[in-house]
Amino acid sequence: MTTQLFRNTRSVYLLLGDAILYGHAAEVAIRAALYLAGRPPGELSPVHEVAKATKLPSAYLSKVIQRLAQAGLVRTFRGPGGGIELGKSPEAITLWSLVRATEGPSDVDRCALGIGNCSPNNPCPLHGRWAPLRGDFQKLLEGTTLGALVRELEQAPGKEQSIHQRHVRRTDTFSNSEATRERQDRP
Repeated sequence: MTTQLFRNTRSVYLLLGDAILYGHAAEVAIRAALYLAGRPPGELSPVHEVAKATKLPSAYLSKVIQRLAQAGLVRTFRGPGGGIELGKSPEAITLWSLVRATEGPSDVDRCALGIGNCSPNNPCPLHGRWAPLRGDFQKLLEGTTLGALVRELEQAPGKEQSIHQRHVRRTDTFSNSEATRERQDRP
């Protein structure tokens, strides 16, 4: 199976053989959200800290964070002591929700070859092979939560945990009361 990059006007897609997985914005969202999932509930992380820890460009990460905030997946707080945190429990955030928030339905469901009117009634040359793969890929992302990934990282002896080496914590104890503590002093 060959691996190559394909660029269109909006995203960079990773091609694995015939299958387009997801764009760069989704990858950035997943990496940042995974970092936040490993942080203690209610602890704010400045965007520059997340960017540094995940080795992502800060300006681009900020744009992706805006999309995640619009979808309710993260919360942002401005001003001194501000930052970002997950908007929901890591167990309630699936990889699919991150991909949909960043890529949007049109990019995720689009034709693998970029043909605008590709459908079961008017298929592109890859449609018959791509549609089942896309469905399986969607099921995989829908069934994978940030909480599950953090637990897997905790249990992976000897594997590098570069996204948040020292910050991984169990996330199944997420407490809404902790995460929504009084923030009246922040704009």
